Amino acid sequence: MKKTITYLMIMLLFMPSWGLAGQVDEGVDPGSIIKEKEVLVLSLDDCVRIALENSFEVKLAKLDLYVAETDLLYSQAVFDTFLFGNVSYLEDKRQELSVFAPDDDQTNVYSFGVTKELPTGTEITASWSDTRTWSDSIFVSKNPAHNTEIALEARQPVGSNSFGFVDRNTITLTKLAIENADLETVNRIESHIANTIKGYVDLMSAKRLLGIFRDILEKAEKLYEVEKKNFDIGLREKVDLYAVEANVANRQAEVIIAENNYKRTQENLKLLINIQENVEINPAEELKTYPVGMGLPQCLKEAFENRRDYKIRKRDVDIKGLDLRIKGNQLWPEIDLVLSMKMNGIDGKFNKAAGKATVTDHTEYFAGIEFSMPIENSQARSQYKKASYEKEKALVSLKQTERTVITDVVNAYNDTASFGASLEYTQQAVDLQAGKLSEEEKRFRQGRSMTKILIDYQRDLLRAELENVEFTRDHRKSKVDLFRSMNTLLKQFEEIT
Repeated sequence: MKKTITYLMIMLLFMPSWGLAGQVDEGVDPGSIIKEKEVLVLSLDDCVRIALENSFEVKLAKLDLYVAETDLLYSQAVFDTFLFGNVSYLEDKRQELSVFAPDDDQTNVYSFGVTKELPTGTEITASWSDTRTWSDSIFVSKNPAHNTEIALEARQPVGSNSFGFVDRNTITLTKLAIENADLETVNRIESHIANTIKGYVDLMSAKRLLGIFRDILEKAEKLYEVEKKNFDIGLREKVDLYAVEANVANRQAEVIIAENNYKRTQENLKLLINIQENVEINPAEELKTYPVGMGLPQCLKEAFENRRDYKIRKRDVDIKGLDLRIKGNQLWPEIDLVLSMKMNGIDGKFNKAAGKATVTDHTEYFAGIEFSMPIENSQARSQYKKASYEKEKALVSLKQTERTVITDVVNAYNDTASFGASLEYTQQAVDLQAGKLSEEEKRFRQGRSMTKILIDYQRDLLRAELENVEFTRDHRKSKVDLFRSMNTLLKQFEEIT
């Protein structure tokens, strides 16, 4: 009994802890445990390569091209070979007016054949058929009888779609359209790579800004420490202490915003290159610029050699011109030359009838001309007129694209040149503001300066550094826009692609 009571007391003593442990274990979701983020140090080339492999936009662009390429197979279907056939049974026991008509008439038909259109527009058909008839009439010479027939037919259009003109050129139109779709795909990919590069530039810029804000915060904190000691020994008024303390608070707030901006640019870049969320990206490169290396005339020359939209507009002119020729051909009447030959054999047994069908003694030859044409021909005329306007529209669009290319390149080149020229002055301003602050700090240590002046000079240096980073970032992005306006951005990454 004592052992039982002792056991129950031990159970009651530990039961609450067991229950609590059970609740904790039951409430833990393994998927909700936040793992430590993996840090990736990536260069610009790394980001571009990852974007080309993983990016959603790149994958969608490629899929759109694959969809467009299926149109070629569809347009080539006009030259497919078709197999046709027929199996039927007929039993006729209807009453007839003639006394010689059979009371029961049965017919079995078996036939098959192939038809194909050649690139010349010639439609060739070959067929074989066997018709078995049986009747209770006494006036039928062969009962049952097999009528086996072999037929060959060739139809050649010489009017509309003469010698396959429309069909062949429709396939050519599809190929040209696919070439344009390929250029559009590459253009979309290059546009995404441009956004990726700008995202990486933003990341470098955000890191640089964060470093600047932290440096200024460190200066503000050092100033606060000096002024706090001076205040404690009675060398500074309380208003000076308030000023440096407020300065530290402002700098701390700016650091928080800069840290968030750095995280934001990381998330934006991760979306552009499509990597997992549980990764932190750090740039392996520092924010800096480099010269374009070519003048405006060379940039314009490169643009007209590489601009994909310009190539698309030029090809559109060819497409619309060819379509106009197709519509002009469709104004003609449909005129077909028809040639056919048939051989048959009739016998009571199938094998004998089939053998007779291969003998040229029982043949039929036919040659003729068939034509068809709507009298008003309104549909063909309206399509021809529409095609002529479409060609004229394509020519106007080509001229517009030429002007657009020139404008894009000139504006991008001028932006790059102006940002590049301004960088010299912003860097000069940074150096001067840094020198000014350094000299004022010397005067401050000698007791020849005021706290407010030192705080103002720190702000002046901060503004100069921020403007320099902003101009450096804009200059780097303007060069991306310049290479993008020439459609030569992807060429810079050919080795990694």
